[in-house]
Amino acid sequence: MKYIFKTLMTIAFAAVLSACSENDATKDYGFAKVYIPQATVTGLDNSYPIPLGPFYQNTSYSCRYDRPSGILNVALGVIRSGYFKEQKAFSVDLGVSAAETTRKLSEYSDKGTPAVQLPQDLCTIPGKISVPEGSADGTCYIGIDIKKLALQQAALYTGTEYNLLVLGLEISNPTEYELSDNYTSVVLVLDLNSQYWDDVAEDKPESDIRSLFPIY
Repeated sequence: MKYIFKTLMTIAFAAVLSACSENDATKDYGFAKVYIPQATVTGLDNSYPIPLGPFYQNTSYSCRYDRPSGILNVALGVIRSGYFKEQKAFSVDLGVSAAETTRKLSEYSDKGTPAVQLPQDLCTIPGKISVPEGSADGTCYIGIDIKKLALQQAALYTGTEYNLLVLGLEISNPTEYELSDNYTSVVLVLDLNSQYWDDVAEDKPESDIRSLFPIY
């Protein structure tokens, strides 16, 4: 009898644990805050270096160059923190942040690092980033006309290296959820001096960047 009682208690306890486990796995947790993941890549500030790293070595790329159009497409996204059973579709507005551009240029100036603003008229900036229902993140692409930028090559070269090209961007007006207290702005920093342009195989389109902006 004692054996049967213990067995029944064990089964009941296991059922309780199972129920708790299922409930924990399906309940909402965390805070729903929207931010730009690329603003966290350096771990130091909201700078987003382009290129971010070696090409064709993993499944995530910061940018891809399109040879026919001459456009460098830079990935930029938003993500919603927390876990929720119901994941609503949402969007945010995306625009240029003059304040972030100025702040970063001032920072580089204090360090003696040659940097100028990335010409906004050479950039195609989507006005919104959308996240579909059932997802926590979405991505858009900032288009930079590299071929037209190359026409300004002489003005960008300081004698030993190219100026870093800086452009601040920010998100606003989420249709659902709230913006995070941090990382709602990001600063693109296009580095034409980067060794990663040299490391790209000649048959890959990104190798054209070094051809358009040679190091003398």
